[in-house]
Amino acid sequence: MARAGTRLFALVFSVAFAGLTACMTDHAALEKMPNDGSGAGGAGGGFGSAGQAPVSGSGGDSGGGGHPDDEAPGTSVLTLVHGVVDAPSVVVCLATVASDGTVAPFGKPLSRTPLDYGQSIVLPSITGADPASDVLEPFLIAGELDLVAGLDCAAAIDRARAEEAPSDSPAGAAGAAGAAGAMELGAGGSPAEGGAAGAAGAAGAPPEVQARLRVRGLPAIPAGTLNGGRSYLLVANGCLGGSGFAAANAEDFCGLGYTERLPTVSATFVALSRASSIGHVGLQVVHASLATGTISLTSSGGVSSSQSPISIVTNEVEGGLAPRPAYVAHTAFDYGSARGYGLEVTAQNATLLTENWTTVLELGGVSALVDGSNYALVLLGPRADLKAGAAFWNLPAITVVPVDPK
Repeated sequence: MARAGTRLFALVFSVAFAGLTACMTDHAALEKMPNDGSGAGGAGGGFGSAGQAPVSGSGGDSGGGGHPDDEAPGTSVLTLVHGVVDAPSVVVCLATVASDGTVAPFGKPLSRTPLDYGQSIVLPSITGADPASDVLEPFLIAGELDLVAGLDCAAAIDRARAEEAPSDSPAGAAGAAGAAGAMELGAGGSPAEGGAAGAAGAAGAPPEVQARLRVRGLPAIPAGTLNGGRSYLLVANGCLGGSGFAAANAEDFCGLGYTERLPTVSATFVALSRASSIGHVGLQVVHASLATGTISLTSSGGVSSSQSPISIVTNEVEGGLAPRPAYVAHTAFDYGSARGYGLEVTAQNATLLTENWTTVLELGGVSALVDGSNYALVLLGPRADLKAGAAFWNLPAITVVPVDPK
């Protein structure tokens, strides 16, 4: 399988890399379960911190020795979150990308069971590849996932390609080619111009049939990026598209420019802050909803509470990570996560979304906020004020990711 001109993390985020020191990963067997709240990351060695990869774009880089926010390097860990709008669950695989564009899936899916919307996978290491020297590309498989149960990643991707090929998939063959890393992603997360070819002749066609499986590649991760001694977060977002995945107001769910033949599937990649304070909770907000504009996020007990709302972030743009470093001014008790308090997403003084802290923590598999620990709150899904849509579209949500999962 091959792809020419692989686009390296140039959609929602960008990563600069140079002068990286090789650091081998532990190649012992590693299979991760979705985060279940126990914080268990599974066995296996870490990515290591010998290499340093300055991160820019969504992750931010304040010029501090190649580490965002001038924080000292620590243990490298990668957390992947399923935030794709048109898939209730996904199977996540990895592939290496050679210098000639050859894409080679390896190993087994990253979790024993499909990853539900809002759930995360924690990877302290990667079996079958060396992130210090290998370009890595994540792949998402959605649909009737029992069809790929028990298959390794290469076989699962091939099966998904075969299932989608007969349908009128995005860009004709491009939907299947995307599984092999052949889908070229253009600016804003849309396929390259050639991706529109499959739309020709669609007018007057009979109702489209949804393929039993779909598979899409995310932007590739440059070699060395994951060895900078940081807690990295990759949120898959947008829509996978495909035949039959169209409905009214699709851009409100999938982002600007979406059609079933022009998917917006992409990813937001950030390096999270570990700046902490004893006795306080550290919080950052990752805005990973392609269809939602600038937001503010507060925590409060509602109108019946005498406590003033706590402003966590204001005027954050899509793809952003803020504040940097983490906000560490309040305790878990202040946020009222165990007292029925909630989070409110607003824009221009209008409330878009409210979520109870309990719901947010449950979605992220976190039992409770713990003083002295840091977390990322992640806004997912379609436009944050939407309440309903086509059956295949997930609704807006906020999930939480521990910065240092145990």
